[in-house]
Amino acid sequence: MIKYKYTALKDNKILVEGEIEANDLKEAREKIRILGYIPTKVYNEDNSQTVYKTQNISVKKIKFLSLAQKISFTSQMQTLVSAVSMLEALNSMEKTAPDNKIRELCASIKFLITNNGKTFAQALEYVAGKAFGNVYIALIKTGEASGELDITLDRMLVLLRKQENIKNHVVKSSVYPAFLLSGMFGLLVLFAKFVFPAFASVMAFNGAELPCLAKSLVGTMYFLDKFWWLVIIFIGAACGLFIQLFKTYGIKNAIDTFVLRIPVLSNFVRYLNLSNFMTVLSISYEAGITMPEGLELANKTVANTCINSKIKETINHVKTGMTLTESFQLSKALPDEILSIVSAGEMSGTLGKMFKDVALTIDRKLDLALEALMKMVEPILIVIMGGFVLFIVLAFAQAYTGMLGSLF
Repeated sequence: MIKYKYTALKDNKILVEGEIEANDLKEAREKIRILGYIPTKVYNEDNSQTVYKTQNISVKKIKFLSLAQKISFTSQMQTLVSAVSMLEALNSMEKTAPDNKIRELCASIKFLITNNGKTFAQALEYVAGKAFGNVYIALIKTGEASGELDITLDRMLVLLRKQENIKNHVVKSSVYPAFLLSGMFGLLVLFAKFVFPAFASVMAFNGAELPCLAKSLVGTMYFLDKFWWLVIIFIGAACGLFIQLFKTYGIKNAIDTFVLRIPVLSNFVRYLNLSNFMTVLSISYEAGITMPEGLELANKTVANTCINSKIKETINHVKTGMTLTESFQLSKALPDEILSIVSAGEMSGTLGKMFKDVALTIDRKLDLALEALMKMVEPILIVIMGGFVLFIVLAFAQAYTGMLGSLF
């Protein structure tokens, strides 16, 4: 028997040290696990054999992760932690994850757990709290504290994949409008750069000038061609100013209020905000978070200030002892058809099932709202395209007539 020294994690939180006798490193590692510890370093002082060695790395904070990267990390972590220890899962992902950013993330989390005694949630918050957001971190903390981290990660996958699904729907629906606008811009460049200048050269040779419409189009294109950098600076400054103004609560609230008054678009915005809200509320309820805390956590996903304010009213009513149905009814945060499902679930004592049913109902309504929005955009685009084509036709007719007039 060989005497091994070890450093291990107790309850994934406390670093403990000790000695154990075993025939080899593998057996020593298994014995440490039987004690209920997670081995981080096992070695024999005589030959310096080591199972885990802490790497001397610098912890680099990650400020941004794409939705696909979050899904990949959450999916792999959920699969691994349900089968092996946390450190083994992180070690495996550090070596096998296809994305460099995820490998860096796993290495940093493992470093903080083994060297600073942090929990997984604490390490994740320190390294990538900004990238994942407060809601994700809070739910992971709850899942880890309750011993249901793998289940919580699985629930988070539902939320992330729903966001991905919404994103894909929006992108898919934007392809047709983007194609039309690109075609319109291409036609504009064709006439302004090639067709009208050809007319202008013929007319100039005969002592005439381009008509006003064609001249304005050619002049605009000339300005864009020569002073494109100035246009970029102007657009950048305008966007920066808008972003700063949008951060002001009063202006953002005014814009959000105006958006909710626009037919069709208001339904899409409302159901988009409520979709994330209800999904997080369902996850937090299943994780054992109290109703007021769950509502506050879910409300962090609501970007529209008007809807956010109404949900805050709901939270205040719940804290005074009102039922969830009464609170939503007073604040008018939910549409009547959704409120009826909440009332039925609360009366029957099946809140968990009710939250899932509401989330599914809102998702279906969100799909219908997006479809209606795209149907509304199509005629608007047709009108814009019609006006644009009319402008080109008139400019072309004027230029062609002017050219003929200069020849005879």
